[in-house]
Amino acid sequence: MSAGKKVLKDKMIPPFAYNLIKLTNQSYRLEVAGWEPVKKALEAGDSLVFSSWHGKSWVPAYFLRDLGIYALTSLSRDGSYMTEILHKLGWKTVRGSSSRGASRSLLALYRKLKTGASTALTPDGPTGPIYQIKPGIIFLQEKAGSMLVPIGVDARWKKNFNSWDQYLLPLPFSKTALVFGEPFSFEADLEMEAKQEILKEKMEAVNLKAAEIVREQPK
Repeated sequence: MSAGKKVLKDKMIPPFAYNLIKLTNQSYRLEVAGWEPVKKALEAGDSLVFSSWHGKSWVPAYFLRDLGIYALTSLSRDGSYMTEILHKLGWKTVRGSSSRGASRSLLALYRKLKTGASTALTPDGPTGPIYQIKPGIIFLQEKAGSMLVPIGVDARWKKNFNSWDQYLLPLPFSKTALVFGEPFSFEADLEMEAKQEILKEKMEAVNLKAAEIVREQPK
């Protein structure tokens, strides 16, 4: 690709993606469950770590806009696009990756959380396996003394892409559900494997509730 085309691509992709996220989300018939306890925790200045599957970030990214929550974005060109999009949505970002700069980026997030900030992470990202909890999110949450908030998403009309995370894009005007679990932390004496299993069960529960909501017929 020529330098000119790269420059054009860099200029076009972030605003296009931002407007697509904005317009599609504004069209959804969205039902939100469990938000009030989370909202109160944020207003009280509690540090939260939102946990959303990698393939289900489209709706949370818009709903949690303008709250100054931190997201971890990669050092790649795609990560640069995502950083610009999230900034337009009122998020804050820390750049890093699972291979390059991982310790540095997690330390930066840890420092933000210790000041009372909140973050959102994908426990099965950035490369999967799908729906498998990696220890990083738990390690960060515990070291910072934050609380975890599981997020579930589903939609009645949707497109699942043929990617490792089966990325879910609710179609315009779809009935869509966004479910927040109660903020929680782990008992200190549990092994990491037990903590991973607990978080996975809570993630499955909020996503199951989201699926039930979108299947409900109007009364």
